Amino acid sequence: MTSTRLLLAAGSIAASLAGVVPVVSHGATPAKPLQVGAEGVAVSVQQLPGGQRADAKLVVPAGVTQLSGLASGSPALAARARLTVTRTTDGATLFTGSLATFRSLQVTPGSSLVVSVQKPAGFGGLRAGAQLRWT
Repeated sequence: MTSTRLLLAAGSIAASLAGVVPVVSHGATPAKPLQVGAEGVAVSVQQLPGGQRADAKLVVPAGVTQLSGLASGSPALAARARLTVTRTTDGATLFTGSLATFRSLQVTPGSSLVVSVQKPAGFGGLRAGAQLRWT
């Protein structure tokens, strides 16, 4: 007999894995470390070489007040991957921390932002990412 707790845990794990951006599709090129879309920014730290950084420029859509998200994948890599959000108009750093510590950030519609992620050296075999969504 399967316990309810076990089923809930399995469902939670499956849901978190479904949210991870696919790395490579059959015959496709590897995904970029930062992919900007209508829903926000997909972060895929494993796409970066150790010690390297990737940046993405974006504009906060109308009606949006927050950028929110949660890390997935390796907790060790997510805790050490640096995530920075900077406002381009005045260079103000709105968030700096690890991918694991990012939860939400108040934003202003129309603001121009740069999202940066840096992978630490020595984590070549691990995967971590996040989906930062506009809300």
